[in-house]
Amino acid sequence: MTNHNQNIKSASASQFSKFAVAIVEPEFALNVGYLARAMANFGLNQLYIIAREKNVTDNAEALRFSSHAHYVIEKVKYLKSLDQLRNKFLILVGTTAIRGKRKSNITRKTYALEDSIPRISRSLPGSPSGQTKSSSRGNANRLCFVFGRDTTGLTNEELRKCDYNITIFTGTKYNTLNISHAAAIIFYAFSSYFRNHSTPTRKQDLFEREPSRKEKARVVSLFRELASISDFQGYKRERLEETLARILNRSNPSLRELYLLMGLASKAKSKIKMLSV
Repeated sequence: MTNHNQNIKSASASQFSKFAVAIVEPEFALNVGYLARAMANFGLNQLYIIAREKNVTDNAEALRFSSHAHYVIEKVKYLKSLDQLRNKFLILVGTTAIRGKRKSNITRKTYALEDSIPRISRSLPGSPSGQTKSSSRGNANRLCFVFGRDTTGLTNEELRKCDYNITIFTGTKYNTLNISHAAAIIFYAFSSYFRNHSTPTRKQDLFEREPSRKEKARVVSLFRELASISDFQGYKRERLEETLARILNRSNPSLRELYLLMGLASKAKSKIKMLSV
C-alpha cells in the first residue's frame, strides 16, 4: 500500500513538471535568467516568450543569470501573441499583483494563490477516459503559467485571455514581487499540492468529466445571443460575458451541468423568437 501511495504521489509530481511557463514582453534579460532558474528548481523546463519580435531578450545575458538552468534558455520558444499560447494549452494561469478596487472590475477579481490551486487542479483532465479531444496532446499541453512585463505586468486584455488569474498576497501595502520571486512561490505552492494530492484514475462517465474551454465558451456564446434578442443593454453585454466566463471557471461545473445551461439558453432563445414573430 505504501509503494502504491508513493507511485501516485510520484505521478502527481510528474504531472506538475510537465507544465509550462510564459513571460510577456520581458524587458530585462536577467529576469528571464532568474525565471529559468526558478523553473529548473521545481522541475519545469518549457519556457515561452511572448513578443512580436523574436530574440527580444538578450539570451547571452539571460544565460549568465540562469546558473544551472541554461538548458531552459537554450530551448526557449517564441510566440507572437497570447492567442497563440492560448491555442496551445488547455489552461492559462495569469498572474498579477494588482487587484481591482471597484466591484465592477471583474477582470482583476483574482484568486489568492492558496485558494486557486485546488480549483485549478480539478479543471485538469484526471484520467485518459476523462480527457477531452482538445487534451489528447498529452500532459505537456495542459497548463501554462503566464507572467507579465517586468514593470507593468499583464494588461486587462491579457488577463481576460487567461482561464484563471491569481495573486500572491503579501499582507503588506507593497504587494508587488519580482517576477522570479513570485514564480518561485507559485511553483513551490503548486508542486507541493501535486506531491501531496493524488490524481483520480477511476473511469469517468462522459458527463462527469470537466468541460473543455470550448464547451464553456459555447455556453457564453448562447447567453450572448440570448442577451441580444432580449434587448439586454449593449454596454452591459461585454461585462455579462466576462462575468459568466469567470463564474464557469470558478465553479468548475460538470459537463452535465453545462449542458443544462446550454439547454435553458437555447430553449429561451427559441421561445423569445417565436413570441417576437
